[in-house]
Amino acid sequence: MPRQSPRWCLAAAVAVLLAGTAASSQSSSSITFQSPAQGWNVFASSNPLPFGSTAAIHYSVDRLTQCRGNINGTTPGWTMTGYYQFNDGPVQRFWVAGFSSTPNPPAPSIPLNTRGTLAIWFENTSRWGCQAWDSNFGNNHVFTVQ
Repeated sequence: MPRQSPRWCLAAAVAVLLAGTAASSQSSSSITFQSPAQGWNVFASSNPLPFGSTAAIHYSVDRLTQCRGNINGTTPGWTMTGYYQFNDGPVQRFWVAGFSSTPNPPAPSIPLNTRGTLAIWFENTSRWGCQAWDSNFGNNHVFTVQ
């Protein structure tokens, strides 16, 4: 059997390492916010969440039922919005449920592109001026990204 040169073996090892790094940086994560019937549990797919992945947000709209109502019986007159913040920086937001002015809005997710503390909270508003919040008893839901 022919012997491989050390240079070829090193190149192959680097290629495998780079492929693994690219795959892990594009991996997905999730954060689940369960309904009251499921015990109000909140959990992440891993702790800490992996830096470089995207966290799918699985939010049970049964957690925040205030401020509901439909227009003409079918169109939601309410919107649920998620908010997130890394390390007390700028607040970002994403659509969760209800009315959206964007046709076919994307599924809720957060790009985990910053290491440190990730805070998440939710707001439900209606066209009639109602506003309700889902946070952890007045504190935002907090996760670590590494």
